[in-house]
Amino acid sequence: MSMSPRRCTVSRLLATAAAVSAAVLTVPTAQAAAPATPQAAAPANVSCQAGGTAEFSPGLLPIPVPRDTNVQYTGQDHSCTGSTAEGAEIATATFNGAFDVPMSCEIGGSSTPATGSGTVTWKTKDGQTLKSSLSLTITGQMFNSATIDGNVTDGAFLGGKVHGKFKVDLLREGINCAAQSFTGGLRKAAYDGSFTINA
Repeated sequence: MSMSPRRCTVSRLLATAAAVSAAVLTVPTAQAAAPATPQAAAPANVSCQAGGTAEFSPGLLPIPVPRDTNVQYTGQDHSCTGSTAEGAEIATATFNGAFDVPMSCEIGGSSTPATGSGTVTWKTKDGQTLKSSLSLTITGQMFNSATIDGNVTDGAFLGGKVHGKFKVDLLREGINCAAQSFTGGLRKAAYDGSFTINA
């Protein structure tokens, strides 16, 4: 008995639909791509010598009671060494800093840490110039040995930790301080030291 054209067409449509469904079920589903693992920034470690001129405003006087003094460290270019690939790219650095502490010819600094700011200008071995902005905390006696700690807040080595030690010749500058008391006090003194940045 032959099928009617209508029943034949319906049978073919059902067969076609079944084949398509089977094909869809056998197509492997694509696996979701694994999220990319973020790469950590390359660590940097660089240590530099430092030195230059410390300027005091107002000038320091030979009095036992210190007075509030603005201190400006104006640095000169000094050599650096790096223990990491990024740090090893640095050839020299110039450290500058500014902060307010109570000072006299006899006393520098206080038992309370002072806060300040600073900058480092870097020169790389391939001739580039980079800059870092610093937030600083200063402890110790400025006429003996001051310790500086802080963070890099902008520029090269952003987020790095800063640690340094700086000193002024106490005996020599103490003599100069007394001698200059009649002309407004000691306004400048040489400083030297070193600092390290770990990022």
